[in-house]
Amino acid sequence: MTKDIFPQVPERPNLYDWLYHKTTKDIEMYCHLTEGHESILECAVGTGRLAIPLAEKGRIVHGIDYSAAMLQKFKDKLADIPETTRNRIHLDQADMRDFDLNQKFTFVFVPFGSFVYLLTIEDQKSCLNCLRRHLADGGTLVIDLPTWEEARDEKWLNNDLALMKVKQAINPETGKTTEMWSTFRFDSSTQIMEQDRHYRIYAHDGCLEREQVVLWKSRFFFLGEFQLLLETCGLKISQVYGDFQFGAYRHNSEVAVVVIKAA
Repeated sequence: MTKDIFPQVPERPNLYDWLYHKTTKDIEMYCHLTEGHESILECAVGTGRLAIPLAEKGRIVHGIDYSAAMLQKFKDKLADIPETTRNRIHLDQADMRDFDLNQKFTFVFVPFGSFVYLLTIEDQKSCLNCLRRHLADGGTLVIDLPTWEEARDEKWLNNDLALMKVKQAINPETGKTTEMWSTFRFDSSTQIMEQDRHYRIYAHDGCLEREQVVLWKSRFFFLGEFQLLLETCGLKISQVYGDFQFGAYRHNSEVAVVVIKAA
């Protein structure tokens, strides 16, 4: 059966990099988690925000992403990094719900909340089963997820249709002021959040040059239901951290870093 594409993750690599290029909060944690793992698999590798520093640490990084545009942006960056680092990075365009690299890894991860873009139980199970098939005996799978606390703090649960400014900064690639404004809609019956992202790009004279509106969809998970989902796929939680410094998972944690083993 042909799977639907990911309309909720639009191919906007330049805007994605502008929004997240300074995000480093999880890099040190994944460097630590991957110690002792020579070859690792990153799903939803994007434009290399994590893969490049991991390769700089000596990891051989196999990265997959559904978006050809994101991967091309990543490949463009490779020309500017040392050859020794570049040679440790291997990229494939693939759907994390259904792929086969004909290789197993001792460490597999889906970082930066990317698992939430799988909106249906069918897609979630397909992905987990595929990840398990790529996991070597005794290997580790890590998936980090946003929490209810973060959803409240970021106002993802608001249904007031208020347009909220999320970021304003100069885009280093264009030199132009860029803004992102968002509205959020959350359906508690499906646990699906819709976000309208309004990207506004201003000309050098300060006038609005153009605006792009992009719809993002994601699915919120409670930790208990995620544990049950894992168990249906022969996986079990071995540890949960509540931050990217390996702190305890608590009621007010804004992330759940879930460390998983094959059952």
